[in-house]
Amino acid sequence: MSGKIDLERQDNGVATLWIDNPAHRNALNNSLIEALTGHYKALAADPACRVIVVRGRGGIFCAGRELRDLRALQDADNATIVATYEKLRALNEAVWFCPRPTVAVIEKYAFGAGATLSSWCDIAVAEDTALFAYPEVHHGFPPSPALMALFLAVGRKKAMELVLTGRRIDAVEADRIGLITRAVPQAALDEDLAKLTAGLLRSGPDAVKRTKEFVWHSDEAGHRAAMASAVDSISLGLASPQAREGIAAFFAKEQPGWASPSRRKS
Repeated sequence: MSGKIDLERQDNGVATLWIDNPAHRNALNNSLIEALTGHYKALAADPACRVIVVRGRGGIFCAGRELRDLRALQDADNATIVATYEKLRALNEAVWFCPRPTVAVIEKYAFGAGATLSSWCDIAVAEDTALFAYPEVHHGFPPSPALMALFLAVGRKKAMELVLTGRRIDAVEADRIGLITRAVPQAALDEDLAKLTAGLLRSGPDAVKRTKEFVWHSDEAGHRAAMASAVDSISLGLASPQAREGIAAFFAKEQPGWASPSRRKS
């Protein structure tokens, strides 16, 4: 299998996963999917990790899935095909159910599996000329792993147009319909990411985890059940040690421990 996933860690708790498969425009293959899943799971369990960013080497996010993988699957038995897509499911779940904030930074384009990966992230920032598409239907198969994330992001009508036509949209339109968090000029992308991660690092890790847990629950529950669950979520969160520290720091006009660079490194 071609390519690799590079893990780059900063002292402040930001971990960046770099997709590096230049021969295939950073397209994902089975090996890269497994490597990404392993990194997300390991970082999710590491208390020193505060934010996980995924992006592509060489100014390209991800061109989708290596079609040679899929061509090889066509001659496999059904059990092998299902097992292969279970690995993609494991990646989607590792990203979506990660207790750390997950961020995608999209340059050039995010097609197919690349667009799916970015859509499962909590936050996606793209250069304004980047392109997005779900071209699976053009190759004769459905983009099913993307649909749940798409429905949550853009709603059924927009999602169905994107997946049934496979048309490309630029980041400005992706921003307008809610597929990404925002589109920024290419020259401002790294600066925007730095501001974003700085904001995330100011947030209490326990509060972030509890917020994400509540989002997962509310997605699967009815409104009445979710509203009831919100009471437990905020009540337990308010009584936590981090909430006590955060509120005390506010009144003392200080930074809480998790937001102080000097204390994060100690």
